[in-house]
Amino acid sequence: MSIGLLPQPGLLAAQVRGNTVDVSDGAALANAVMGARPGSTIRLAAGEYPRLVIRREIEGLPIRITGPREARIAQAVFLKAGRWRIDGVTMLGGAGNVAPLEISSSHDILVSDVLLTGATPDPGPRDEESNGILIRSSENIVLALSEVRHVKQIGALRDSFGIIVEGNHFLNAREGLMTRATHGLIIRHNLFQGWKPRYDKLEHPDMIQFITQHVPTGSSMVTIESNYLSAGWDRAIQGIFIRAEGYDSGKFPMGFHRNFVIKNNVYYGSSRHGITMSNIRGLLAENNTVIASPHAFAGVTPRDPEGKSSGGLVPSIFSSESSWGTITNNITALLAIRVEAAGTRDINNFVYRPRDFKDARNPGRSFMAALTAGDLPVSAFAVRPDSDAGRNNRGADVRLVGPDAARRDLEALAKEAVSLTAAARLQDLAAVPPPPQ
Repeated sequence: MSIGLLPQPGLLAAQVRGNTVDVSDGAALANAVMGARPGSTIRLAAGEYPRLVIRREIEGLPIRITGPREARIAQAVFLKAGRWRIDGVTMLGGAGNVAPLEISSSHDILVSDVLLTGATPDPGPRDEESNGILIRSSENIVLALSEVRHVKQIGALRDSFGIIVEGNHFLNAREGLMTRATHGLIIRHNLFQGWKPRYDKLEHPDMIQFITQHVPTGSSMVTIESNYLSAGWDRAIQGIFIRAEGYDSGKFPMGFHRNFVIKNNVYYGSSRHGITMSNIRGLLAENNTVIASPHAFAGVTPRDPEGKSSGGLVPSIFSSESSWGTITNNITALLAIRVEAAGTRDINNFVYRPRDFKDARNPGRSFMAALTAGDLPVSAFAVRPDSDAGRNNRGADVRLVGPDAARRDLEALAKEAVSLTAAARLQDLAAVPPPPQ
């Protein structure tokens, strides 16, 4: 298939070969985006590219933008765009919270095997202003098999339908993935590691967080599955933190979250909030491993110039202000289900209530060896089959945890996102969901 002629001056830097156009500068890329036909590929050469804004909806087969890591785009924005694929390249953030990738009012966008990163030269994220990704008011979006690193915040998911975040490495950041009012969401097989928050700026270091500030509804139809939340250093990094401030403020019934599944995740760290779940109607939390690193028992030794300390914070699975839930088959240092969590059942959990540092390093002898501080391989949390936890099917199956276990059929993920959107849009968020039968 011939793409046809590209507008000038793009012809000077682009070559058309069948259904592929090769580009090597920003002008050629912009022209290729405007002129490429459905089903074609825009292939970038290594080099620096200016900010790319795509405002084009495609009918038929999607258009693919591809290139090596050495093809570096100074931010990519999809705005009222549809049916695009982008893979392989690097996208850069910048000052003023400019995210490397922004998807707004768009649909059917698949992003895979890309690097999203901030731009400050410091190897740590201390002075980085950029967030990694912003998705808002969009549907049928996939971020897969990619890396987000050296950013202030991994990303924000807002007011959207049908999003899949699968098999990514989220590294070297100060804050995590923050979600509000998103319906039909899967966060699966990701690695969260290398958190370095700015406690002096009162930042909230949650790896995965749900909020309802400034929106009329909570989130719904959410699955958080087989993620490794690694925070074994002396920093109070929260794992999964779910709260509905809107519900707390009296927004009933739309203000609470609905239908969450949290399963087969591993959290290792020294924050009280390993998995905290509140204001949810319909909750399943099963086969998670929430383990205290040795720093959780280290007292109150200051960890930074501000004098903050993570000492004494033993991580827990905590549920409050929720109803119609099941918490089952988990391994956790502490388990707390508040009395107002109506109808929430505690089934077959191993709560090891650490009192002794030695015993806490391998609670119940559930693992092959004692756990040390730091970022451990997820294999360290493999449950021994002959342990009490193994015999009773408790804890995460680490063979399914993290990016190595992610799905790699990208088109199947895209179809899954479409199905999520369709199912989520059938919900009546103004109705109180009935208790399960």
